[in-house]
Amino acid sequence: MKKLVPILLVCLGASGAFAQGNKDGVTVSNDPAKAAAVEKHAQELKARGAHQQAQAPTTAKAHKTAAKSKSKPKKKPASAKPAA
Repeated sequence: MKKLVPILLVCLGASGAFAQGNKDGVTVSNDPAKAAAVEKHAQELKARGAHQQAQAPTTAKAHKTAAKSKSKPKKKPASAKPAA
């Protein structure tokens, strides 16, 4: 029990230090130009995503037909043994 308490305190301190050090995530900005640039980028991503979804059914259909056209390899009969 005496060995467990210092280990738990070290883990607690390390997790607290990690949580404080992670500041590269979400940032807040009041700059209207930056907000407009982010909105424009979001619209471009949305348009690109819609374009890819429109093309997805045709490529999936082509993939299914290609998969069906493959023939399975023939299995050798169990009674045929190779000559030794």
